Amino acid sequence: MHQEQVKAFRLWFYQYTKSYYSDDPKIQTGIKFKEEHTDRVCQNINRIGQSLNLSLEDLYLADTVALFHDLGRFKQYTVYRSFNDRRTEDHAQMGLRELGLTGVLSVLSEEEKAIIKTAIEYHNQRDLPLSLPERCLMFARLIRDADKLDILHSFVEYYTHPTNDAYSVMETGLPDTPEYSQTFVQNLLQQQSCSYSDVANCNDRKLLQLSWIYDINFKFTLAEIARQGYITKIFDTLPQTTDLLAVQEHLLSFISN
Repeated sequence: MHQEQVKAFRLWFYQYTKSYYSDDPKIQTGIKFKEEHTDRVCQNINRIGQSLNLSLEDLYLADTVALFHDLGRFKQYTVYRSFNDRRTEDHAQMGLRELGLTGVLSVLSEEEKAIIKTAIEYHNQRDLPLSLPERCLMFARLIRDADKLDILHSFVEYYTHPTNDAYSVMETGLPDTPEYSQTFVQNLLQQQSCSYSDVANCNDRKLLQLSWIYDINFKFTLAEIARQGYITKIFDTLPQTTDLLAVQEHLLSFISN
């Protein structure tokens, strides 16, 4: 890939997203939220890529993956007024359909298209198949880390500034009760991933997000999570119980090592 292609993709992307602009304040807030999320994920993936000394061509390819990773979110929110894949559709699959219908990737080589599509397909999955081709696997790992970095940033902002209208689209509808699942506590202490199917309230969702720490692929990402203090900031919004304090200590120890 070369720089002019990336510029053309970025111009296309913003023309595409503008087609979803709405006079409905709720929809417009969701569309702008995802535009800004995409910008930050592009910045994240570039910083991670630079930390790995990727070639300029691979940085351009990574930027394109990040630019299109949430393409399905714009149609999803317009149609369903929700970003909840479990209640609507898988936004990665929606995005892949949009890429296919528009033909925007047709200027790229077959290898480049395969890398982009594979990375998008798996960016939101719980597990990443290790059987993927090596380069597909690398770019999938890049977008998963870059995406998680910004999702953690956004949720920390939401948890600490819940009345900010800009983050209203992140409301989950889950009950905000003081309980939390011991399944998450045990999984976190055992350094295991957690499942959305076990989420029963807001505290469970926070613990689920904290479990992402064990799915981070690159040292830069872990260092950035530590630098931003995301773990402590999320735990500050959870009940200060003995078992959760133990989980916090375990996570902080994991990330520091």
